[in-house]
Amino acid sequence: MNAGNGIALGIAALALASAPCVLRGETPAAVTPYTFIGRVMDARHRGFDTNRIARLSARDSSGRLLAESKTFFASGSRNNYVLDIPMATGAAKGFAVQSDGLEITAVDESGKTWSGVVVDASAGAPAGVREVDIVLGEDLDGDGIDDALYRQLKAQWEASEYWRRGETFDPERDYDGDGVSTIREGLVGTDPFNPDDSLRITAFAKRDASGGGRTRAGAPEGGAEEPYALSFNALGGRAYTVEESTDPDAQVWTRRDFEMESGESANVVAMPSDARRTPCTIYLLPSSPARALFRIRAE
Repeated sequence: MNAGNGIALGIAALALASAPCVLRGETPAAVTPYTFIGRVMDARHRGFDTNRIARLSARDSSGRLLAESKTFFASGSRNNYVLDIPMATGAAKGFAVQSDGLEITAVDESGKTWSGVVVDASAGAPAGVREVDIVLGEDLDGDGIDDALYRQLKAQWEASEYWRRGETFDPERDYDGDGVSTIREGLVGTDPFNPDDSLRITAFAKRDASGGGRTRAGAPEGGAEEPYALSFNALGGRAYTVEESTDPDAQVWTRRDFEMESGESANVVAMPSDARRTPCTIYLLPSSPARALFRIRAE
């Protein structure tokens, strides 16, 4: 599992560290909390929201409860949890100090408890913020793929036209030839054995200036420049961002801000978990008038 990476998966051990010492006679005082933020997802990388709630708790190395939180849904953000760890200047009951080892536990809506879901879950400096994604899944064989998801994809393969007697299932293989591996399609929610079902841009064209005159912040001075309309199909529970490259040969991609159909500025399209496949169109201007490529990323 990687901090801030929407395709990270797996369970890892927590790193524990000793706390700084406190001078004799000094009374520990509360300071600004240390905050974990990020996205709680199931094994298929569908985010939890108000319809699918995961409850989080943080405990110190002695098992004492420090903080509790639960997931939420915010349409303008990919993150769906915030966990504030109480901090103090020295050892005190109910508080952590910098470098204290923590155990973060998640309980899904079925009541199953998942522990050890955050790599190196240690408290940082007071007032610090760390982005960490939490995937509720089990990887007992250590292959980096949730075991239940692997079994599901393998069963789909065995029932598909791509199954061949004597072959071994390979989740990294692109069986349907649509340019996306089986495991990546499984994570973003598309059918890895249907070449017509994958995450792709369905339309990209400059908006007709005669159709209403949409303009965007960042248009050149002295006149309105019509942005490009980029369309794709969004799935429930996923968060989508847009990346741009002005130097495709170097494979350097940068996340871009954009506007929604409503005219609201955003940098992520986050879908509630109960949403069906929904056509989505966003509007943006290339940062370079010479050459630019865009791509959609599911997180």
